[in-house]
Amino acid sequence: MEKKIENMSKGTLIKADIYSRPFAMDGKYTTGRFGLDNLEMIKDSDIFFLETMRMKADLADKYILEAMEKKGGDLSREELISVGEIVNSIGKPIHRSEAIGTAIVMSLTLIICYGIAVGIWGLVFRKSFLLFSFFGGGFGLLISIFSVAPVIAGQRTKERIKNITSGVHFIWSSLAIIMGVLGLVILIIKLLFFT
Repeated sequence: MEKKIENMSKGTLIKADIYSRPFAMDGKYTTGRFGLDNLEMIKDSDIFFLETMRMKADLADKYILEAMEKKGGDLSREELISVGEIVNSIGKPIHRSEAIGTAIVMSLTLIICYGIAVGIWGLVFRKSFLLFSFFGGGFGLLISIFSVAPVIAGQRTKERIKNITSGVHFIWSSLAIIMGVLGLVILIIKLLFFT
């Protein structure tokens, strides 16, 4: 038996762990609509997603046990569904490729925003728009590499990614837009009054 377990892939072992839990075996996961009962549809190689599902199963176990202790007995179908809604509201698990794709899109957005914003300042100083854009894009790339991309790529739920990208837009993209608008205002003033 040990030899067979050693030959199993990590993904298969995670699925076996979830399926062998008491609340999976007695149907609580299915009744509560936790989304932990159709794991055979997930590829064994998608370890990131399966580990997220295992974390969700840990959370489901915790909430089910707390609800059972509070009630002092087994839960009804409606109570299980209520617990399932709480666990599911924490976030829908995503595949790693989705997190990485979002990180790449966010990085490209910052590179473009800072490239244009700093490029406008090149026009203000009567220098090369392209050269300043290059430096601005490099700055956007540095922001992405050192703060944005690694954080987004490591997220496991859609809700977390949505919250983080909103924060990035609020902080970093807004800063680039303010820089660009300020540069445009100064450029317009120079063109109107100092040429």
